[in-house]
Amino acid sequence: MQTLIDHNNKRCFLRMIAALMTFVLLLSFLPHFAFAANDTGITNAKVILRKSADQDSKALQTIPEGEEVVVTASSGSWYKVRYGNFSGYIMKKYIKVSKNSTVAKKDEIAAIGTPPGAMRIGDDNSDVKKLQKALKILGYYDGRLDGDYGSGTTAAVKAYQKDHKLEADGVAGRSTVKSIFGSCAKTSMNAELNGSASNKKTSVSSTTNTSKYKTVNSIGEIGSAPSPTKKGSSGTNVVKLQQALEYLGYYDGAIDGDYGEGTVAAVKKFQTKRGLKADGVAGNGTIRVIFGTTASGSSGKTSKTYKTETLNWFKDDGTHVIPKNARFTIKDVATGQTFEAVRWSGVNHIDAEPRTASDTKAMKAIYGGSWSWRRRAILVLYNGHVYAASMNGMPHGTATISGNNFNGHFCIHFKNSKTHETNRVDSEHQNAVDRASKATW
Repeated sequence: MQTLIDHNNKRCFLRMIAALMTFVLLLSFLPHFAFAANDTGITNAKVILRKSADQDSKALQTIPEGEEVVVTASSGSWYKVRYGNFSGYIMKKYIKVSKNSTVAKKDEIAAIGTPPGAMRIGDDNSDVKKLQKALKILGYYDGRLDGDYGSGTTAAVKAYQKDHKLEADGVAGRSTVKSIFGSCAKTSMNAELNGSASNKKTSVSSTTNTSKYKTVNSIGEIGSAPSPTKKGSSGTNVVKLQQALEYLGYYDGAIDGDYGEGTVAAVKKFQTKRGLKADGVAGNGTIRVIFGTTASGSSGKTSKTYKTETLNWFKDDGTHVIPKNARFTIKDVATGQTFEAVRWSGVNHIDAEPRTASDTKAMKAIYGGSWSWRRRAILVLYNGHVYAASMNGMPHGTATISGNNFNGHFCIHFKNSKTHETNRVDSEHQNAVDRASKATW
């Protein structure tokens, strides 16, 4: 009897090994996907979840219209998704994903066309324009799509490289191009990168030769925000403004501290892009949007007073009002303390992270030095508007910003926004939003 039991156990064990080997072998034949960071999508019709990216594949589950699914990968005309305990494939045409989602951006970049070759500062060609388009889609570049690899493009490349653990040298080498586009052309339009001589200049910009002051690699490097200035102004405040506008890709003139026509034009471009009055004057509102804080030297009497707005999350399409990668300032209603945050994801509400380690420190101080799920009434300043909101203070889930000392993200709710897991309107968050709506910045 014991011999029969041992024989059966051995047979079961061998079956398990065979099944495991078959599973591993199947995995080796699957296509390689560019995995997204748990983007969410909404089904726009009643649809069948398939076992593989094939219409004849086994049906795993029928998903009703209007259901939320987690999009984990993209393959041709199919998305790989997770729905409850099921994981399978749905055709892209049956899922609506945010245009700011990772998978949507990858598809948009693929639509640019053939991936470019390696390139660097000083190049001026169609490959650079492709790079600028891709960086713009990813939220790193906000300048002109002119094909000129100048300081704005360099800064955008550096920011991308830093976020993706690449050498942050501002040069779009093969590894950087491959990271952005999925592949890199073997031949570059830059003859020097193909191993032959080139007469191209490698300086950041020809205009920097006449600049009296240095270019910067971040807004934070500039220091405190400047005081308001306008055409005809000169001095340190104008220098700071020009440095910021050059970094953001709006200014390509000399950084000389003189508020001339070039600076006026750059300010107008920035104001137009951000929905501000395009008068070419760097007033308090413009300074605040550029630097994320009130202009230095401004008194409370002269600073702009914002009207607190109630953003109805779904009705007002909040996910596009404050898009993914948006950088904004949060003010805690009870303490008056502020810090900066960046939106990384979320559909039912905003998933955000403190921008820097100092912002994490400020946020933790608001919670009395200990992280908590407790809801707090807050005001969110973004793009010249202040919105009533509520946040919790517990790091959880995915983290995308390195070096900010915040292990995860936190949630920000607006009027009628919903939770992720339970898909319901949280009464505590809504009470905090209501309190915030009665506060002012």
